[in-house]
Formats: sequence, C-alpha cells, structure tokens
Amino acid sequence: MKNRFGILWIIWTLVGAALIYGITIVESTNDITLVTANVLSLSPLLGILLAFGSVKASRQFNDWLHRDQNSLNYVAGGISLLFILPGLLTFKFDPYYSVIFAAIVFAVLGTFKQVKNIEFTLTWSDLALWILLWIPFDLRWSLELLPAGIDSYGWWSIAISVIAVIGWSGYRGADIGFNLVPKFKDIRVVLIAMAIIMAFVVPPGLITGFLKFTVPESYDIPKLTIHFVGLFLTVALPEELFFRGILLRGLDQMFSKKWIPLVISSLAFGLMHWNNAGTLSTQITYVALAAIAGVGYGLAYRKSGNSLFAAILVHTLVDWVWKLFLAG
Repeated sequence: MKNRFGILWIIWTLVGAALIYGITIVESTNDITLVTANVLSLSPLLGILLAFGSVKASRQFNDWLHRDQNSLNYVAGGISLLFILPGLLTFKFDPYYSVIFAAIVFAVLGTFKQVKNIEFTLTWSDLALWILLWIPFDLRWSLELLPAGIDSYGWWSIAISVIAVIGWSGYRGADIGFNLVPKFKDIRVVLIAMAIIMAFVVPPGLITGFLKFTVPESYDIPKLTIHFVGLFLTVALPEELFFRGILLRGLDQMFSKKWIPLVISSLAFGLMHWNNAGTLSTQITYVALAAIAGVGYGLAYRKSGNSLFAAILVHTLVDWVWKLFLAG
C-alpha cells in the first residue's frame, strides 16, 4: 500500500465527520452552518491524528515531512486554514486571531524542524514548546478564539495533539510511542493499572468525602459509548501525549533513576487539576488523587513498552468510571 497514510486519513476523516455530525446536530439546535463548520474544521484534524496512530502510516508521513522541502508550509498552512474556516462559514472571521494562530503554528513546527538532536531528551526548547501548546489550552485561554457554537474544547484538544505529534514524532524524531493499534500486552497492562489506580485513589477519595458512590437509574448505551469515545480522543489522548509521551519520555532520557521522571511528570499532571475544584481542601485532594493516578498512567506507559495506547486507554477507563459511578 503505497499511500497508507493518505488512505487512513480519508477513512478516519469520514468516520470522524459522521461522529462529529451526530454530536453537533444535537448540541447546536440543528443550525446547519454550525454543524457544517464543526464537521469541516475538526474532522480532517481528527483524521490526521488517528492515521498517525498506525506505525507504518506515521513512518510514511514522517518520511514525507523530511523529504519535501515545502512540508512545513503545507502542514502549518493546512492547520491554519482549518482554524480560519469556522469564522468564514459563520461570518465571524477574525483576521487578528487568525494571524496570531498561524504565526504560532508555523513558529512551533518550524522550531521542531530545525532541531536536529539525534536522541530525544527534554531540552529547554522542548519545554518552551510544551508550555506554549498546553498551558493556553489547559487554562482555557484559547477557547474563545473560535466562533460561538463551535466545539472549541474538542477542536483545540485535537489540534494541539496533531501539532504535538507532527512536531515531536515527525520533525523532532522523538520516540514518544504514539501508537493507537492495541496489542494483547497493552490490554493486560491496562487492566492491572486500572485495578491499582482504583485501589489507591478511590478509598482516600471516599474517606475525604471528595468522592461518593452513585448508581445511574438507567443506562443510555449510545450516549455512554459516545462519552467514552469523547474521553479517549479529547481528554485522555492529549493529556497522555503531553504528560507521558513527551514529558515523561523526555525526562526518562535525562535521569538514570527512573522514579524521578515519574514523580515529576505525575506531580505536574496532578497540579494541572488545581483549577478544577473550588475550595482549597478540594483542590489539594484533587491534585493529590490526580498525581497518584498519574503514577499509574506512567507505569502503564512504561510497562507497555512506552506505548501511549495503554496509558490513554487506562486513563479513559478511570475517567469513565469516575463520571459514571463516582461523584465529587
């Protein structure tokens, strides 16, 4: 198959378009313009991200990135165009935001292209780009840049994931383990990690009153399935990509004692949840529990041979069970 990446991109884009259409048609009160804007701007990004999950396809794409001198213009320009598209379709185009976004994408990917380290270690450039991509998204600074009615959180979570994967795995050549094709070993690791995380997180959560058991009166299987897929793609995937695939993996190359990168990345992951709670006590509890879960995700990542799929899946399951049976 000569153009494996292109074929997978088309397939996943069509699948993503159907999924986004189904979700948006409900949430946007059947506004055809918003539905169209969501589908056309988000599904191609989702297609790229999922196509990259195939090792053979990603290698093919990475070879093209380094072979074609204009690849940066095509990739960064395409992502910038998808950012502009919702504004054009809804007649809310903002040239100022658009120029800023395009400049950031070109600068980020251009910086990655110029880095020529043979072995991936977390340099100051890596850390600066990590912060530039993650912090505005995590603190929700960037969500207002898209027109109202557009799935801003979903768009940005997928967009920064695409930029990060192309940047670190493609141009940077970092072995971050972005493989979304499951193996039997991954499933075994996920189940063990899931049990360990629940054992260490649920009891203290219940004791402190941060968590409470809840049992749904009924189960809407289609809705639960969509919720699971949404958690996988827009929550677990970007968080594991940034905190395990990039941060933990990069730190692992710097320290001989492997517990240090695990602790640093897990504490950073826990601290990310500080703004998700109201009072000081709940903030401290949330950060502590998230950091403990982060250790579990990191161990799953390592035990699976640095495969992000295992970390993403166990993260998705924990969040899914949390939302379904536990209430903070």
